[in-house]
Amino acid sequence: NGADVVRVRKLFRDDLDDYKAKAEAVREAEIFEGCFAISTCPSEGIESPTVVGAQAANELLDIAGMKASIVMTFYNNTIYLSARSIDEVNVQIIMERLGGGGHLTTAGAQVSISPEEAIQQIKEILAEE
Repeated sequence: NGADVVRVRKLFRDDLDDYKAKAEAVREAEIFEGCFAISTCPSEGIESPTVVGAQAANELLDIAGMKASIVMTFYNNTIYLSARSIDEVNVQIIMERLGGGGHLTTAGAQVSISPEEAIQQIKEILAEE
């Protein structure tokens, strides 16, 4: 329809630090029960760390076999959780159990516990669901 492909590509480019943070979250992802990606996104030096964490959760769904992804971002003494799924897993229910909410395929929560406790709770909920 006459779109300028170069201009569109430039609009969607990432800041280098954001790109590295997303890549780090993907690289460090733990695969739980063979189909759930759980990771932490670095926030230091990132302008919008919660947005980058959400983008990392989206990226993790591109891995074959993943049903859902959950990425934690520690920022301002709070852990922000971004949960994503394709269609088989209702991440809204998972995030509601952690005090958050959202939608079937896109949800989130904020918790004020340690990252280790958050990971443990996430794994327990995933195992139950």
